[in-house]
Parts: sequence; structure tokens; C-alpha cells
Amino acid sequence: MPRYIVKEGILDKFLGGVLGAIGKGSAKRVVKLLAKDPVLQKLAKDIDRDRGEMAKRIASKAKKDPEYAKELDAWRKSNPI
Repeated sequence: MPRYIVKEGILDKFLGGVLGAIGKGSAKRVVKLLAKDPVLQKLAKDIDRDRGEMAKRIASKAKKDPEYAKELDAWRKSNPI
């Protein structure tokens, strides 16, 4: 029986790609990729939902607090997505 060696680099790249796609709001494509694993599908959908809630919260807080909005703009300039 063959033994397969999964190197950490391969696994890190795969998970990084999956989580990166979810972070960019493309969880639907990730769910299709993970079609055979319902637990990972649910987690991907949960992450996408939470991402939306975080974006709403950040936008709301930026409207209410000008200092927060200023810091957020500075962060966005130094960390383009």
C-alpha cells in the first residue's frame, strides 16, 4: 500500500488559497471546490457571513468616529487589498 507524504508547504498553499478566496468574498467558488466535505462547506459559508458582518461594523464605526475613519484610511493605504 503506497504511503503518501503531505508536505506542510502544499497544505499551507491550499489552505491559504481557500481562505484567501473566502476573504475576498468568493465563498461560493470555494464551496464548489469543497463539494465533498459538508463540514468545510459550512465553515466557508460561516466565514463569508462573518466577513460581511465585519464589513458592516467597520463601515458603521467609520461613519460615527472620524478618528477611526482616519486610521482606517491610513491602514488601507499601507495595506492594499
